[in-house]
Amino acid sequence: MQNPSTFHLSKSSNKKLGKNVYASTSSSDTCPITCGMYKECYAKKGPQSWHWNKVSRGQRGTDWLSFCADVEKLKPNTLFRHNVSGDLPYVARYPGDTWRCIDTVALDQLQCAVTNSGAKFYTYTHTHTDTVYSKTNLDTIKRFSQPGFVINLSTEKPRDAFKFKQLGFDVVITNTFVFELAVDSIKTHKKPATIIFGGESVPVIPCPEQYTESATCATCKLCARSNRDYVIAFKKH
Repeated sequence: MQNPSTFHLSKSSNKKLGKNVYASTSSSDTCPITCGMYKECYAKKGPQSWHWNKVSRGQRGTDWLSFCADVEKLKPNTLFRHNVSGDLPYVARYPGDTWRCIDTVALDQLQCAVTNSGAKFYTYTHTHTDTVYSKTNLDTIKRFSQPGFVINLSTEKPRDAFKFKQLGFDVVITNTFVFELAVDSIKTHKKPATIIFGGESVPVIPCPEQYTESATCATCKLCARSNRDYVIAFKKH
């Protein structure tokens, strides 16, 4: 059934993202309640929360097909951060449905729009945490994520980050303790920290924007790299 989601696209004025980056916001109904950051999401406070609330109420933004049409107008090589807040489009089975199964038709429409524009797309998702559709969503993410259209799995626990990286996904972790260890390893030992389980390890790179004065998403672009062999760590903010 049709869901009530609203979507907004604009050129970012966000200091973190940097110059010449386009960013989108999806209404809050797209977020799975199983997200580990659901109650403490950074987007639920400050200026982004004001914008997100307007998008969620339908006071700002458009429907999905109009949103995709706007994406298709982006210039080639434009860096496009999808969902500063919100998650991937979903299929609703009934009003008030809280389970989140990724809408593959809608995601295909977005991917076609990105491909036609030549933009460089990246996003993050917690849909893999859904208790009913986790496997289905993981299969969808694996199928759609590719160079130029990177879907990062968002995690909070080192074990989950390790597991999904070993399964071949592009992974980020929001965990201040892991982030600080990763920063210390870079500054002190000049090499990445690692997450180790069962005798195997995965490198961890701290988000440069969060510990340097000059880096922005526009200059870094680590999260937009496909098939990375490392996990990117963020501190809670």
